Amino acid sequence: MGWKTAESDELTTKPEMRETADKAEEEYVAPMVGHMSEGKPLVLLQVNCRSICNKILQFWNLIDTYNADVTGTESWLSEEINNAKIFKDDYITLRRDRCSRGGGVFSCVKNYIDCRELWTDKDFEMVAVAATGRNPKFTWEVVGIYRAPNENMRVIERLAAQSGYTGNSTNSSIIEGDLNLPYADWNGNAGGNSGTQALTNSMVWENS
Repeated sequence: MGWKTAESDELTTKPEMRETADKAEEEYVAPMVGHMSEGKPLVLLQVNCRSICNKILQFWNLIDTYNADVTGTESWLSEEINNAKIFKDDYITLRRDRCSRGGGVFSCVKNYIDCRELWTDKDFEMVAVAATGRNPKFTWEVVGIYRAPNENMRVIERLAAQSGYTGNSTNSSIIEGDLNLPYADWNGNAGGNSGTQALTNSMVWENS
């Protein structure tokens, strides 16, 4: 996907994913241009919110700036907070809350885009939506996922199973979120000390 990392405290016209010492800070990831929708490119924007409740204005200013069609992740929401308090009604919002502090994912899709929920995992923080453009042959599976650093790596196996990943290129799927994969081999080595590690490396390399 070609995401870059940069350290910055300022909003820019080309936001990039960044890491800060403050885990409550928001991460901005440059928009991705996908297929055509309503005669224009479909814009996907990953925003790793790390609690959207205290960044609602910042979040929607960013979405409006890039006119994003699909966006998400790491909401820190609970089932007690309904969509109307956070999200605009011109977006269809799908959520998979953690129901405890931190984590949780969501996907927002503009309501003029043909979309549907594909699946929501009952054990792990993952939700998938199918988004179709004006040309129905261009349909993307967009998966929002969060894996905590200390979470079992079985979530990667579940992601592969849910998305139908078989070791071949998954060009129809877009994975957005925070997988916390410090041991992934970004140089293209698909091997590893375990089957899960090999699968992780393979998914990272074939979808980068």
